[in-house]
Parts: sequence; C-alpha cells; structure tokens
Amino acid sequence: MKDLINKLYKNHSLIYKALLFVATTFLIVYLFPKSGKFKYNFEKGKPWQSENLYAPFDFAIKKTDKELEIEKKTITDNASPYFDVDVKVIDQVNADYGANFNMVFSDSLGFQNKKRLLRQGAKILKNIYSRGVLDKNYNYTDDKQVVILEDRKQKEVTSYSKFITQNDIRTFIEDNIEELNLSNYKLQYLSLLFDVIKPNVSLNTIITDNSLQEELSKISLVRGNIEKGTLIISKGEVVEGNKFKILKSLQAEYESQIWTEANYNWILAAYTLLVALALLMLLLFLRKYRLEVFKNNTKVTFIFFNILLMVFLTTLVVNYNSSYIYIVPICILPLVLKAFFDARLGLFSHVITVLLLGFVVPNNYEYMFLQIIAGIVTILTVSELYKRANLFISVGQITLIYIVAYFAFFVIHEGSIDNLKWETFVLFILSGLATLFVQPLIYIYEKIFGLVSDVSLLELSDTNTKLLKELSNKAPGTFHHSLNVANLAEASANEIGANAMLVRVGALYHDIGKMKNPTYFTENQVYGY
Repeated sequence: MKDLINKLYKNHSLIYKALLFVATTFLIVYLFPKSGKFKYNFEKGKPWQSENLYAPFDFAIKKTDKELEIEKKTITDNASPYFDVDVKVIDQVNADYGANFNMVFSDSLGFQNKKRLLRQGAKILKNIYSRGVLDKNYNYTDDKQVVILEDRKQKEVTSYSKFITQNDIRTFIEDNIEELNLSNYKLQYLSLLFDVIKPNVSLNTIITDNSLQEELSKISLVRGNIEKGTLIISKGEVVEGNKFKILKSLQAEYESQIWTEANYNWILAAYTLLVALALLMLLLFLRKYRLEVFKNNTKVTFIFFNILLMVFLTTLVVNYNSSYIYIVPICILPLVLKAFFDARLGLFSHVITVLLLGFVVPNNYEYMFLQIIAGIVTILTVSELYKRANLFISVGQITLIYIVAYFAFFVIHEGSIDNLKWETFVLFILSGLATLFVQPLIYIYEKIFGLVSDVSLLELSDTNTKLLKELSNKAPGTFHHSLNVANLAEASANEIGANAMLVRVGALYHDIGKMKNPTYFTENQVYGY
C-alpha cells in the first residue's frame, strides 16, 4: 500500500494531466451540437460545390418556420369569434321597461297617447336587441365575421358591426327616436331606456379558443414529398428557392435519422475520439518541443482552458445565430499564448482549436481557412505586445486579412459581387475591436494563473520601480553594474532569438541581494587617495 501511494505521488503530475485531458475532452464534446453531421456544406444563394445529389431515401419537404408563422397568422386573423346571446336578458329588460314606464311618463298625456308611447319604446328595445348589446368593447374590426350562439347552438354568422357597443347605445336610441318622430319625449326615453337596457351578448372565450386551436392543429408541417433517387440539385446549381428548402428538409431528416437512440453512443464515441486525438497531438507537441511547459501543470491547464473557452464562445454564438460566428475573436487565443509562451506554441494551439470548431460551425471549410490564415498573420505580425501601437496595427492587419479572404471566397462562390453581404465586414471589424480586449485579459490571466507576460516584464524593467530605486540609493555601484549587464544580456538575447525582455529583467535583479550589505562588494566601496 505504501509503495502504491509513493508511486502515485511520484506520478501525480501525469495523473493530473490525464484527468485534465479527459475532462477537457468530455466538456468539448458536451458543447458540440447534439445531432448527426450532414456531410454536405451549402449556403443559400451560393453554388452547390459537391457532385449531383440524389435523394438517398424518401422524405418530406418541411415548411420553413416563416411559412408556418404566416399560415398561423392567416388562420388566427380569419378565425371567427363565438358570441353567446342571453335570451333571458330580453325578457327581464321588457319587464323592467313596463314597470318603469308609468314612473317616467305622466298620466296627463292621456291613455291612448301613453299606450302609443309604450308601444314605440318597446319597438326601440326590439330594434336594440335584434342586434344585441355587447357587455364590453372587443378589439375586432367591423367586418370581422362572428358566430352567434343561442343556448350553445349556432344561430347565425354575421359581422361584428351588427352588435351595439356600450359607447354606441345613446346614439342608437337617439336615431330611433328621430325615426319614430318622438323628439318631444327624447329625455324621457333616454332616462327610461338607459335604466333598463342590459348587455345580452358576450364573447365565449372557451369555444373561440378551442375552435382556433382546432384550425391551427390542421396545419401541415410539410408541403410535398421527395422519392428516393430523385435528383435534388446538380453540381454548380445555385442553392436558392425551392432547392434550398428541399436541402434543408433533407439535412433535418438525415440528422434525425442518424441521431437515434440506437446509435447515439456510437456518434458520441466518434466525437470523443476525434476531440481526444486533437488534444493528444497538443500534449505530444508540448512533451516533444516544450518540455518545460509540459512539466508545469498550471501552464498546461491554462492552455486547455483557453481552447475550451474559444469552443464555448463559438458554440454559444452558433446556437444563438450562426450568422454571427465571425464576431467571436478567435485570434485572441494565439495572442495570449504568444504573450505567455512563444509563437510556435500559440500557432499550434490555434490550429488545433480551429479544427475542433469545424464540428460546430456551418460552412466549416471556409471558416477554418479564414481562421487559420488570420492566426498565422497574428503570430507573424504581433511583436512586443506591451507596445499599444503594435497591438492596434496588428489588429488592423488581422481584420484586413479577414475581409480580403472572405471577399475572395464570396467571388469564388458567386462569380460576382452584386450580392455581397457588407454586414459580414462589420462582424470582422467588431471581432477586431474585441481582440483589443487581449490586454486586460492578459492581466487577468496573470493574476489567476500566476503567469508572467511581456507586459509584466516591462513593468519590472522600469528603473523607477520601488525595489530598483532602493538598489540605486543603497548600492549605486551594483545598480550601474546591473544596468550594464542588462544591456549586454539584452543585446545577446536579440542576436540568438531569445526572450530579450526576460533576460533584461533577470539581469537587472540578479544582484538585488547586495543591498543588505552593499559595502561588502567592491563596486560599492569608495577609496580616498
């Protein structure tokens, strides 16, 4: 048992790397799209680059989301609402009218006249309830077709304008009074009728909603079928219109058939194998060419974390809207790794990351080509990252490369620039601006992972720092000696291609311990003659 513990302790670094490797692999696979991968790449409005495509099996042409939304809106707009008519209200209103009539009209009018006025008022009520009084105003147009229900049975289909709203009752009564030549009794009729009239029509929301849902459920999600062996699209044919819809339907059907319960584990295992292979190549590169980095678990963790972060950000954008994939500043990765390590490691890690992103993004060949070229330009152009001007110039060059490469791809696909998507250039510019975030990001990484970049080395090389000031005051001879050594070491490092800034900082601080007893050393001793 003791030997096993000792063996585990001696190999704890390798065990940690193995766990990190496995964890990163599974996290990346988890971020991948949970569907099979359609083996053809295509974009709307661009030529079909592959061979002639024939239907591999029978499948239905699915309607697009936009088409389904239009159908739903049409059905919703044309659906007829259902209104209940309460016949009991009319009987109650007539009873109240008869009971209140004598209270409004005086006996001095005479029996015959009062009888005539009673009949005329009843006629007005009949006219009102022949149309129906709404319990409230509804948001329907006057020409909206409505269904009238009486005792839950359909009575008639009419327009919404037939009903009298609460706001229109007074106007309707006044018009009837004028037609019946009862203007002399206008105030009495208004007072009486307003007291007795009650709404008798209300919207039946349950039947209305059920009827609408029934109609919506009849919408077909497909609009035709394609039989096996049918030519879908020929090589060089532009992917647009019905061809694009058929291809999208085939892609969806293919992925739904591939990603089934039966072979889910096989596809997941295949993804895991490819991701593990890519990350293994990175570890082998570190072990072969960057042994110092490989032995440092913190640095290996830092590299894997950045790769995982780029995959996460890209997946996030693709899931939101794949049209915005170029806004993700992938070139931050080689910039960060070059700042902390070197250009070769930064480029190798960048290429591995772009290969992994090929599983996530649409039109992956074009994406991978653009990102690899941009990564190479990043490595070749960015030098002395601590100089702000250099960073701005390099970001401008990276953005220009994106634009030029995308323009070339577009012309190859389209054969002209008539339909050039200028908004994509805006995405490249925004990506370039986001790349400028690398400066604060480097500072954050330094604090989290305890790494040192050229920016920190530049700060340490400043002779006005507190420690070097103290060295200058306590041991001026040692300070000048350190400056001379730093200049010589920096020049030598530049000649052999070493990290000149790191060498200079090391030389500046190599005799810092002499401050404790500066007079013990000859360069700080003063002789009098």
